[in-house]
Amino acid sequence: MNIPLHVYTEYDNLIRPVMMTAKLISIWPLERNHRASAALFRICHSFWLFFLFVTMCVTLTADVVYNFDDLDKMTECALICFAFYLVVIRLVVYLLHHKDLQYVVEIMREDWICSTYEDKIVLKEKCLFAFRLAKYFITLIAGTITAFACIPILETCILGTERILPFRGHFFVNQTVSPVYEYLCVFNIMAGCFGGGVIAGATSFNFVAIIHGSAKFALVRKKLEAIKSDDPDVKIVVANCVKLHHDAITFADALERIINIVALGQFVVSTGLVCFGGFQVTSMMKNKVRLVKYSAFLNSTILELFMFSFSGNRLIDESDAVSESAYRSDWVGGTFGRSLQIVMMRSKVSNKITAAKFYSMSLESFSQVLSTSFSYMMILISMKEE
Repeated sequence: MNIPLHVYTEYDNLIRPVMMTAKLISIWPLERNHRASAALFRICHSFWLFFLFVTMCVTLTADVVYNFDDLDKMTECALICFAFYLVVIRLVVYLLHHKDLQYVVEIMREDWICSTYEDKIVLKEKCLFAFRLAKYFITLIAGTITAFACIPILETCILGTERILPFRGHFFVNQTVSPVYEYLCVFNIMAGCFGGGVIAGATSFNFVAIIHGSAKFALVRKKLEAIKSDDPDVKIVVANCVKLHHDAITFADALERIINIVALGQFVVSTGLVCFGGFQVTSMMKNKVRLVKYSAFLNSTILELFMFSFSGNRLIDESDAVSESAYRSDWVGGTFGRSLQIVMMRSKVSNKITAAKFYSMSLESFSQVLSTSFSYMMILISMKEE
């Protein structure tokens, strides 16, 4: 099949921000005909990233313990520490599920490039906003990381404040003297930038992929509702709908295998991130520079949690609605009722992204996490006032 060049270009332009960010952190699948040198570089790069993040987790945990008596500093260290623990979880999970990632990436590209004009309209209607929001989120994370990296250095150079590493950490040495501070600062910023890349790349990929999964169910619904009992090829059409439904379920199951552990870490850690981030914002009301930094962090955290929850909610809604679309088809007088019954029975089991099978990613879970986080934040504020 001859596919126009502009079709490839359109999808490549949409996915490029997500793909480039994911390649930066070595979670974007290699091409099937990749060179051995590319695979070797990816392995070395992954080990380097793992070393960076584990080192930051250890030093930040030590910093939390070291500043345990100072509520402001302890929560600031815990805030960044939680973020790096989540980064490690994501990196490990995505490296272990490279085959499922390969499958998801290939199916997404195939759907966009090989679909008919009518199907592509549905894909654009359901997915274009996801690509735009993913691009915005990547930009927001880049801005937040830049603020975290630059503000402490500018405060030290211009205002002469205490030397503090941009992303904190206690390295068990006198880290305020030269050249130790400068070396650790480079290491710290490098870890923070790659950590931000993991957050931006993994979350944007999850969001785009899950929304694409919901769009596959939307395509099934559209084709089911278009069935006509007097169509001479109705059996072929129904068989095609059943196959598309099966493909959508397979795609959603692959996403569930990839994301469920990440989702559990996301929802558990986000409670602490929102809590500590909100506390830092209230504590920095008089320090306008740091207020901007932690406001950006809090906005990024809430948006990230919303992207997980919204996409999961959309997948549940679209997969549930398949049975209704099957019922709306022109099945009266047809001989394909049994096939539609099977589709309707299967669609009663919603396809969803779970947090390690404990609960589903949905807007309800989003509101629960925010409610719990703000409750904990008020406890911290009252403890500080006392």
